[in-house]
Amino acid sequence: MSNHFGIPVKDIEESKKFYQKLGFKVFNSWRKEGQKLEGLWMKNENGCKIELVYHPANKNLKFPKIPEVLHLGIEVENLTEKIKELEKENIKIVIPITKGVTVKCFAFIRDPDGFAIEFSEH
Repeated sequence: MSNHFGIPVKDIEESKKFYQKLGFKVFNSWRKEGQKLEGLWMKNENGCKIELVYHPANKNLKFPKIPEVLHLGIEVENLTEKIKELEKENIKIVIPITKGVTVKCFAFIRDPDGFAIEFSEH
């Protein structure tokens, strides 16, 4: 069984490098030449899996302006330290550390295509 979150991307190499900065590592890849589809399977040290999927039609991707509507959530032990790490990688924080309702606190970033990623501390 494979639990994962699929994320459409405009540039698979750029997205791969971005997610590597977040601690994800490639563990598998696939390509469907006839359909011009390709994907990368990545996971982080906590076992969170994502599948980056590229298709030429992705060039018109638009994600919701409100990050909370559609996002990937990643739990971290220390959100303050994680934000410092992200800032060192020149990753812009789009919603700073905020007190949560169901979590202690959270913050949001966006990937190169504008997809929202929430880091939360429980």
